[in-house]
Amino acid sequence: MKITIKELDTAYCNAMAELLNSDEKLHLALSPDSPHININGKEYYDGCKTWEKRKNGNNFVILDEDRLIGSISYHKISLLTAGCGYWIKSSLWGKGYGKEAFAGFLPVIKKAGFEYVTANIWKDNIASLKIWEKYTSDIREEEGRYIPLIKLV
Repeated sequence: MKITIKELDTAYCNAMAELLNSDEKLHLALSPDSPHININGKEYYDGCKTWEKRKNGNNFVILDEDRLIGSISYHKISLLTAGCGYWIKSSLWGKGYGKEAFAGFLPVIKKAGFEYVTANIWKDNIASLKIWEKYTSDIREEEGRYIPLIKLV
């Protein structure tokens, strides 16, 4: 496993769209109440750029040995705090890819000028919760979600 994080550009968008179109298990985890609608690379890219403007954020791709396996992003919540979200294709769940990607992404968030990072984790996403627990014990519970807060060092 050799995980790298690269800023999203159009070179990855067709592969990202295909991954999302073909991974039903991932779709159900990300959007359980939404119909599965296929998208193309341009639609994926345009959607990410719209999200970045609306949320004051940045999208990145997760690569393993230069093979696309997922996405990770941050967005500004406050002057000092970023929100973080990520996904890995479902065939790689439980194999440490999320943990490695997250560890490699924390310095990216810190370099962007944030002192804290947080997330909204569905309560049934225990694997993601365990990743965050390695970095903090400051985890609140809200309606169906965990809200961790990590102080970046």
